[in-house]
Amino acid sequence: MEEKLAELKEGLTKARDLRLRAETKKENLLKQKEDILTQIQAEDVDPEQLDAEISKLENEIATLTEEIHALIPWDLIKRGE
Repeated sequence: MEEKLAELKEGLTKARDLRLRAETKKENLLKQKEDILTQIQAEDVDPEQLDAEISKLENEIATLTEEIHALIPWDLIKRGE
């Protein structure tokens, strides 16, 4: 009987520790989420439109990359090799 009570006590202690760690982790993650949303809003981006904004930026990067590539005098570079 004493062994069973000791086992139950140990189980309760471990469960309490797990709960406290989970609550702490949850609080940290909620704080991170809040910080990220604040950063997103500071960039004047609606969090609901984040996927569209990412897509827009990816397209802008692709366009600028093409423009830069077109400005490099590749024929002169190849002749100089």
